[in-house]
Amino acid sequence: MRFAELLEGGNVFGENTERIAKENIQPTLDRYYVELQQVFPRADITPNKFHPVGSVGLKSTSGDIDLAVDATELFPQGISSKTVQAWNIKSDEFVMRFDQFKKRARTSTDEQVAMKTALVLISEYVNEHAPNIHMQPKKVTPGNAFGMFPQYDEEGNNLNIGVQIDWMVGNLDWLKFSYASANYPEDSNVKGLHRTQLILAMFQATNHSFDHKVGVKDKATGEVVAGTPDDTVALLNELFGLNLSIQQLENYHTLHDAIKGHPLYDNTMQIYLKILDRTRVDIPDDLQEYWIQHKDEFGLTGKFLPDNSNLRKYI
Repeated sequence: MRFAELLEGGNVFGENTERIAKENIQPTLDRYYVELQQVFPRADITPNKFHPVGSVGLKSTSGDIDLAVDATELFPQGISSKTVQAWNIKSDEFVMRFDQFKKRARTSTDEQVAMKTALVLISEYVNEHAPNIHMQPKKVTPGNAFGMFPQYDEEGNNLNIGVQIDWMVGNLDWLKFSYASANYPEDSNVKGLHRTQLILAMFQATNHSFDHKVGVKDKATGEVVAGTPDDTVALLNELFGLNLSIQQLENYHTLHDAIKGHPLYDNTMQIYLKILDRTRVDIPDDLQEYWIQHKDEFGLTGKFLPDNSNLRKYI
């Protein structure tokens, strides 16, 4: 039976995946890249074009593997009905699907619609032709594709359980910054997304939006006001009166400590905790007392808290 045939339903891939041990990440990725090359021999896929980001490999196990890849590496000549042929996508199929997505797109640019179209068609082709990779075309966004692959150990044994492997596509420098994570202690419940979502909440509290793909937008004008890591750090420092470096901004604890006592702190925390309330993640230990105190005021449900969270007794 094809590995992909084992998958039915679930939240992305559900119970078909487990956390992957640190030592099994590279052997798993090695086989993943080989299979991608076999499925797309004309796409010039090389492992050095894919960059693990976030907290991948920082602890003894990782929940999934996020791979950042520059859009220009996937499509060196841009995305068009001609260039997608390297990914075994027929030109007429690309045009038809692009038009369908374009009709439903409200705010996306043609470039974003083209990227989504390409990633959807790549995902569908993978599901039809790859022996072991399975992807979720319906989950695709203009900058993200979601996949699953069997885990392998260092001896090359198939462990008969999957790991989720996702693509983050865009500007590589921005993606590395956007998904950056500090190396937290093994027993810490803090993950890379805690830092990123805190940055997002801080920008929202100042009427800005933080986008993994394009940068920071001014909500009043809709214009991108920071599109590089340096510009983003400078803007956040200006808005909050801080003096943090890019390296300091990678750490949730450093960032959280820096805004304690700030006039916008409670507003930022309300936004932040409501974001986490919709995410399958625990509340950082240093915020749990604050969460308890403001649970009812902020309308927090705790619906998606993990089973081992200390806060589950309060829901």
